[in-house]
Amino acid sequence: MIRFENVSMAYGTNEIIHNLNLKIEEGQLAVLIGPSGCGKTTTLQLINRLLNPTEGNIFLNGKELRGMDPVKLRRGIGYVIQEIGLFPHMTIEQNIEIVPKLLKWPAEKRQARTLELLKLVGLDPDTYLNRYPVKLSGGQQQRIGLLRALAVEPPVILMDEPFGALDPITRETMQDEIKRLQKKLKKTVVFVTHDMDEAIKIADVIILMKDGRIVQQASPEQLLSSPADEFVEQFIGKHRLYNGKPDKVMDIMNKRAFAVPKSMGIAQSIALMEQHGVSGILVTDESETLLGYLGIEEIRDEAKIGLTVGDLRFRQLPMVHPETSAQEAFDMLIGQKLDILAVVDDDGHIHGVVSKTSMVKALARAVWNREDAHV
Repeated sequence: MIRFENVSMAYGTNEIIHNLNLKIEEGQLAVLIGPSGCGKTTTLQLINRLLNPTEGNIFLNGKELRGMDPVKLRRGIGYVIQEIGLFPHMTIEQNIEIVPKLLKWPAEKRQARTLELLKLVGLDPDTYLNRYPVKLSGGQQQRIGLLRALAVEPPVILMDEPFGALDPITRETMQDEIKRLQKKLKKTVVFVTHDMDEAIKIADVIILMKDGRIVQQASPEQLLSSPADEFVEQFIGKHRLYNGKPDKVMDIMNKRAFAVPKSMGIAQSIALMEQHGVSGILVTDESETLLGYLGIEEIRDEAKIGLTVGDLRFRQLPMVHPETSAQEAFDMLIGQKLDILAVVDDDGHIHGVVSKTSMVKALARAVWNREDAHV
């Protein structure tokens, strides 16, 4: 999708990019990271010809960028920056429709696309269409900036430290949002950040740069487990380097979570609970999407002959994603005094559960290398 061949970029004698060779595959979320002045933003700007290389060639879908009209190129590439750049005198609808209007999309098509995009990020069109940016929170403004970049369905989106000005909680939310959208839309995203935790969380591939060169290009897992040299180790941070201990919820969850469909009868459910030695059951619909949790207390108090588990009142379980950090899950269990967390994917399908017991077992396996660790 995007390919750099022997690309260099200099201002006079000051070389910013040196003989860069880089390939980003279609549908990847590639993160450019490195210390200040390493060339990551320059690399980003070369892709949409805000800058032109002094040497080498850059290709987009097999076409060399120098032979492409820069204005047409930029209109076909989404661009999101830290400052967001919403026009304060325009409504949210007008901000999102800027590029479609430049491309002379009919009004009906523009409006339909705007409504579709707002719903995509959970913003009610009736509430937000006619608002002005000043009436939005920082996170909402950044969502609108992202939607504007997506408006004409570009295959490539460039993001230059887009969440850098947000508070930590909003930043976490936006990181989750970009991961969710990327999984759904499968765009090719090139994302610049200086935050290694952010890179590890969102990236398919991390491109670590220093002095205008690529030091290592690898998946987050490869970067953490096999850093190329001492510089990479230092930049990652010793506390992040993979050491064999549980890292994500998928490493600590109990994959044999006991779940039953809502159509199952009460008597059969109780018999299965006794057979498995559990005091509660997860209830799913026919597509295995989690509906809730039933403890023995709910079943004992409400069960009647002829009822199914779907007739009872479910308890809503706190949920985490398989990719959530193990530390975050642990903090939720302890901080909120929970007994159990449900592990569900983006579609709500149950993958397992996390409990204090499953977490201790996972830690025991890591510390003592015991697959049969018990508590």
